[in-house]
Amino acid sequence: MDPFEEFEFKPLTEGLGFHKKKASNPKTTDLDSSFEVTKPGLSLNQTGLSLLEDEAVDPLRPPLPRKSQTPAIEPEASPSSSAVDEILKTLQKNRRLDFENKSAAKAATKPVAAPKVEEYKADVWNVSSALLDSMLVIAASLLCMIIVLMVTKADLIANLSNPDESGMIYLSTFALLASVSLIYLLVNRMFLGSTPGEWAFEQRIGQPEEINTAMYSVRVLARSLVVIATGFIVLPILSALLNRDLAGEITGARLVKKV
Repeated sequence: MDPFEEFEFKPLTEGLGFHKKKASNPKTTDLDSSFEVTKPGLSLNQTGLSLLEDEAVDPLRPPLPRKSQTPAIEPEASPSSSAVDEILKTLQKNRRLDFENKSAAKAATKPVAAPKVEEYKADVWNVSSALLDSMLVIAASLLCMIIVLMVTKADLIANLSNPDESGMIYLSTFALLASVSLIYLLVNRMFLGSTPGEWAFEQRIGQPEEINTAMYSVRVLARSLVVIATGFIVLPILSALLNRDLAGEITGARLVKKV
Protein backbone atom coordinates (compact mmCIF):
# COMPACT_ATOMS: atom_id res chain seq x y z
CA MET A 1 0.00 0.00 0.00
CA ASP A 2 1.35 3.31 -1.09
CA PRO A 3 1.61 5.72 1.85
CA PHE A 4 0.97 8.68 -0.43
CA GLU A 5 -2.51 7.48 -1.38
CA GLU A 6 -3.94 8.80 1.88
CA PHE A 7 -2.05 12.03 1.59
CA GLU A 8 -4.25 15.04 1.00
CA PHE A 9 -3.09 18.39 -0.12
CA LYS A 10 -4.65 21.30 1.76
CA PRO A 11 -4.31 24.95 1.02
CA LEU A 12 -2.68 27.25 3.47
CA THR A 13 -5.81 29.32 3.68
CA GLU A 14 -9.44 28.41 3.51
CA GLY A 15 -10.33 30.91 0.85
CA LEU A 16 -8.81 29.15 -2.13
CA GLY A 17 -11.66 26.61 -2.43
CA PHE A 18 -9.71 23.45 -2.71
CA HIS A 19 -11.80 21.71 -0.12
CA LYS A 20 -15.14 22.04 1.44
CA LYS A 21 -15.65 22.68 5.03
CA LYS A 22 -17.25 19.72 6.64
CA ALA A 23 -20.09 20.31 9.03
CA SER A 24 -19.13 19.51 12.48
CA ASN A 25 -21.35 17.02 14.18
CA PRO A 26 -19.85 16.46 17.57
CA LYS A 27 -20.94 13.42 19.40
CA THR A 28 -22.34 13.85 22.81
CA THR A 29 -20.38 12.12 25.51
CA ASP A 30 -21.58 10.54 28.66
CA LEU A 31 -20.16 13.44 30.62
CA ASP A 32 -22.26 15.94 28.65
CA SER A 33 -25.36 13.83 29.11
CA SER A 34 -24.94 13.92 32.83
CA PHE A 35 -25.18 17.69 32.74
CA GLU A 36 -28.32 17.84 30.61
CA VAL A 37 -31.09 19.84 32.15
CA THR A 38 -34.07 17.75 32.89
CA LYS A 39 -37.45 18.92 31.90
CA PRO A 40 -39.97 19.73 34.57
CA GLY A 41 -42.21 16.90 33.54
CA LEU A 42 -39.59 14.17 33.74
CA SER A 43 -39.07 12.11 36.90
CA LEU A 44 -35.80 11.04 38.44
CA ASN A 45 -36.10 7.52 36.97
CA GLN A 46 -36.47 8.90 33.43
CA THR A 47 -33.29 10.94 33.66
CA GLY A 48 -31.38 7.93 34.88
CA LEU A 49 -29.84 9.86 37.77
CA SER A 50 -30.25 9.11 41.45
CA LEU A 51 -30.21 12.54 43.02
CA LEU A 52 -30.35 13.17 46.70
CA GLU A 53 -32.62 15.70 48.25
CA ASP A 54 -29.89 17.19 50.42
CA GLU A 55 -26.23 16.62 49.48
CA ALA A 56 -24.98 17.85 52.88
CA VAL A 57 -26.71 15.01 54.70
CA ASP A 58 -24.84 11.75 55.07
CA PRO A 59 -27.20 8.93 53.97
CA LEU A 60 -25.53 6.47 56.34
CA ARG A 61 -26.00 8.69 59.43
CA PRO A 62 -29.44 8.83 61.08
CA PRO A 63 -30.92 12.30 61.37
CA LEU A 64 -30.53 14.11 64.71
CA PRO A 65 -33.62 14.63 66.82
CA ARG A 66 -34.89 18.13 66.76
CA LYS A 67 -35.78 20.04 69.88
CA SER A 68 -39.39 20.56 70.42
CA GLN A 69 -40.37 24.20 70.47
CA THR A 70 -43.32 23.48 72.70
CA PRO A 71 -42.52 24.59 76.32
CA ALA A 72 -42.72 21.89 78.97
CA ILE A 73 -45.72 22.20 81.16
CA GLU A 74 -45.09 21.44 84.80
CA PRO A 75 -47.64 19.16 86.36
CA GLU A 76 -49.73 20.81 88.96
CA ALA A 77 -49.45 19.48 92.49
CA SER A 78 -52.44 17.47 93.36
CA PRO A 79 -54.26 18.06 96.63
CA SER A 80 -53.48 14.53 97.78
CA SER A 81 -49.69 15.03 97.46
CA SER A 82 -49.80 18.30 99.42
CA ALA A 83 -51.78 16.58 102.19
CA VAL A 84 -49.20 13.78 102.35
CA ASP A 85 -46.38 16.36 102.62
CA GLU A 86 -48.10 18.08 105.52
CA ILE A 87 -48.57 14.74 107.32
CA LEU A 88 -44.87 13.88 106.85
CA LYS A 89 -43.79 17.29 108.16
CA THR A 90 -46.01 16.88 111.21
CA LEU A 91 -44.60 13.41 111.95
CA GLN A 92 -41.03 14.67 111.62
CA LYS A 93 -41.74 17.58 113.95
CA ASN A 94 -43.30 15.30 116.56
CA ARG A 95 -40.32 12.94 116.36
CA ARG A 96 -37.91 15.82 116.92
CA LEU A 97 -39.88 17.00 119.93
CA ASP A 98 -39.91 13.49 121.41
CA PHE A 99 -36.14 13.20 120.98
CA GLU A 100 -35.54 16.57 122.67
CA ASN A 101 -37.80 15.63 125.58
CA LYS A 102 -36.01 12.32 126.08
CA SER A 103 -32.60 14.05 125.99
CA ALA A 104 -33.72 16.63 128.56
CA ALA A 105 -35.14 13.92 130.83
CA LYS A 106 -31.94 11.88 130.58
CA ALA A 107 -29.82 14.94 131.41
CA ALA A 108 -32.04 15.73 134.41
CA THR A 109 -31.86 12.20 135.81
CA LYS A 110 -28.08 11.89 135.28
CA PRO A 111 -26.25 12.39 138.58
CA VAL A 112 -23.95 15.39 138.69
CA ALA A 113 -20.39 14.45 139.52
CA ALA A 114 -19.15 16.13 142.65
CA PRO A 115 -16.08 18.32 142.20
CA LYS A 116 -12.86 16.66 143.20
CA VAL A 117 -11.63 17.88 146.56
CA GLU A 118 -7.91 18.19 147.06
CA GLU A 119 -6.62 16.31 150.06
CA TYR A 120 -3.51 17.18 152.08
CA LYS A 121 -1.63 15.22 154.70
CA ALA A 122 0.94 16.30 157.29
CA ASP A 123 4.48 16.54 156.02
CA VAL A 124 7.97 17.46 157.28
CA TRP A 125 10.72 19.79 156.13
CA ASN A 126 11.95 19.12 152.59
CA VAL A 127 15.57 19.85 151.69
CA SER A 128 14.81 20.54 148.00
CA SER A 129 12.09 23.11 148.67
CA ALA A 130 14.21 24.78 151.36
CA LEU A 131 17.17 25.02 148.94
CA LEU A 132 15.04 26.69 146.27
CA ASP A 133 13.63 29.19 148.77
CA SER A 134 17.12 29.90 150.13
CA MET A 135 18.43 30.76 146.65
CA LEU A 136 15.58 33.19 146.06
CA VAL A 137 16.04 34.82 149.50
CA ILE A 138 19.81 35.25 148.99
CA ALA A 139 19.25 36.77 145.53
CA ALA A 140 16.73 39.26 146.94
CA SER A 141 19.08 40.10 149.85
CA LEU A 142 21.99 40.81 147.50
CA LEU A 143 19.80 43.07 145.41
CA CYS A 144 18.77 45.04 148.48
CA MET A 145 22.39 45.25 149.64
CA ILE A 146 23.49 46.64 146.25
CA ILE A 147 20.83 49.34 146.48
CA VAL A 148 21.97 50.28 150.04
CA LEU A 149 25.61 50.47 149.00
CA MET A 150 24.79 52.64 146.00
CA VAL A 151 22.83 55.04 148.21
CA THR A 152 25.32 55.20 151.11
CA LYS A 153 28.46 54.78 148.91
CA ALA A 154 30.03 52.59 151.62
CA ASP A 155 32.83 50.10 151.10
CA LEU A 156 31.41 46.72 152.10
CA ILE A 157 34.72 44.81 151.74
CA ALA A 158 36.59 47.31 153.92
CA ASN A 159 33.88 47.26 156.59
CA LEU A 160 33.77 43.45 156.68
CA SER A 161 37.57 43.14 156.83
CA ASN A 162 37.96 45.89 159.49
CA PRO A 163 34.78 45.74 161.61
CA ASP A 164 34.22 48.01 164.56
CA GLU A 165 34.46 46.87 168.17
CA SER A 166 30.71 46.20 168.55
CA GLY A 167 30.48 44.31 165.23
CA MET A 168 27.50 46.26 163.93
CA ILE A 169 28.41 45.45 160.33
CA TYR A 170 27.69 41.76 160.91
CA LEU A 171 24.53 42.50 162.81
CA SER A 172 23.23 44.81 160.08
CA THR A 173 24.00 42.23 157.38
CA PHE A 174 22.10 39.55 159.32
CA ALA A 175 19.24 41.99 159.91
CA LEU A 176 19.00 42.69 156.18
CA LEU A 177 18.89 38.96 155.41
CA ALA A 178 16.28 38.36 158.15
CA SER A 179 14.09 41.20 156.92
CA VAL A 180 14.12 39.96 153.33
CA SER A 181 13.38 36.41 154.52
CA LEU A 182 10.48 37.53 156.69
CA ILE A 183 8.91 39.56 153.86
CA TYR A 184 9.44 36.65 151.47
CA LEU A 185 7.77 34.11 153.75
CA LEU A 186 4.86 36.31 154.83
CA VAL A 187 3.89 37.61 151.38
CA ASN A 188 3.98 34.20 149.69
CA ARG A 189 2.34 32.19 152.47
CA MET A 190 -0.38 34.72 153.37
CA PHE A 191 -1.55 35.38 149.79
CA LEU A 192 -0.65 32.12 148.04
CA GLY A 193 -0.52 29.63 150.90
CA SER A 194 3.02 28.50 150.07
CA THR A 195 6.42 29.75 148.97
CA PRO A 196 7.70 29.02 145.43
CA GLY A 197 9.83 26.16 146.79
CA GLU A 198 6.89 24.64 148.67
CA TRP A 199 4.59 25.06 145.66
CA ALA A 200 7.09 23.29 143.37
CA PHE A 201 6.96 20.21 145.63
CA GLU A 202 3.18 20.42 146.29
CA GLN A 203 3.54 21.63 149.88
CA ARG A 204 1.74 24.42 151.68
CA ILE A 205 1.08 25.83 155.15
CA GLY A 206 -2.33 24.76 156.47
CA GLN A 207 -5.42 23.64 154.56
CA PRO A 208 -6.69 25.71 151.58
CA GLU A 209 -9.88 26.73 153.42
CA GLU A 210 -7.84 28.25 156.26
CA ILE A 211 -6.19 30.89 154.10
CA ASN A 212 -9.09 33.38 154.48
CA THR A 213 -9.20 33.24 158.27
CA ALA A 214 -7.56 35.80 160.57
CA MET A 215 -5.74 33.20 162.65
CA TYR A 216 -4.02 31.86 159.56
CA SER A 217 -2.00 35.07 159.12
CA VAL A 218 -1.08 35.11 162.82
CA ARG A 219 0.12 31.51 162.70
CA VAL A 220 2.14 32.11 159.54
CA LEU A 221 3.78 35.16 161.16
CA ALA A 222 4.60 33.17 164.31
CA ARG A 223 6.09 30.28 162.31
CA SER A 224 8.26 32.63 160.24
CA LEU A 225 9.57 34.45 163.36
CA VAL A 226 10.41 31.17 165.13
CA VAL A 227 12.35 29.84 162.13
CA ILE A 228 14.29 33.13 161.71
CA ALA A 229 15.05 33.43 165.44
CA THR A 230 16.53 29.91 165.53
CA GLY A 231 18.89 30.70 162.67
CA PHE A 232 16.89 29.32 159.71
CA ILE A 233 18.35 25.82 159.97
CA VAL A 234 18.00 24.65 163.57
CA LEU A 235 14.30 23.78 163.55
CA PRO A 236 14.28 22.42 159.96
CA ILE A 237 17.18 20.07 160.73
CA LEU A 238 15.62 18.88 163.98
CA SER A 239 12.31 18.33 162.17
CA ALA A 240 14.03 16.21 159.52
CA LEU A 241 15.86 14.14 162.13
CA LEU A 242 12.77 13.56 164.27
CA ASN A 243 10.45 13.25 161.26
CA ARG A 244 8.16 15.83 162.84
CA ASP A 245 7.16 19.38 161.95
CA LEU A 246 8.40 21.11 165.11
CA ALA A 247 7.69 24.66 163.86
CA GLY A 248 4.13 23.65 162.97
CA GLU A 249 3.55 22.02 166.36
CA ILE A 250 4.77 25.14 168.15
CA THR A 251 2.88 27.78 166.14
CA GLY A 252 -0.12 25.77 164.80
CA ALA A 253 0.81 26.52 161.14
CA ARG A 254 1.49 22.96 160.04
CA LEU A 255 3.25 21.99 156.85
CA VAL A 256 1.08 19.71 154.64
CA LYS A 257 1.53 18.03 151.29
CA LYS A 258 -0.96 17.25 148.54
CA VAL A 259 -1.96 13.60 148.34
